[in-house]
Amino acid sequence: MKTILALLILFCAIALPALGELTTQDLEKIRQIVKESETALTSRIEKVDSKVDAIDTHLRTVETGVAELRGRSIGFGVLRDWLVTICAIGAFIISIFALVKAQPKAPQTRQDTPKAVSQ
Repeated sequence: MKTILALLILFCAIALPALGELTTQDLEKIRQIVKESETALTSRIEKVDSKVDAIDTHLRTVETGVAELRGRSIGFGVLRDWLVTICAIGAFIISIFALVKAQPKAPQTRQDTPKAVSQ
């Protein structure tokens, strides 16, 4: 029991400085440390902000390029559709001309009515 009491008194004696008040010098040191860490954090935040701005600018450039490519792709798609349509119409017209040219042109003669053959 004596050892437990001695240990309790020892632990209480160790904890006594923690109950003491802070002096103005201690508060000034704490303020100085806080200001230094605030300055360091502010500079880091500014660096991160500048990097984010650079990334944002680059991303906007990439988005603009992608939009341009999509627009060109759509334009070429429409052009290709029109070209296919024009080729199909041209092939249709050429085939009509070929059919008209291929038909035999017989001179128009007057045909007599065939006579009935009696048996």
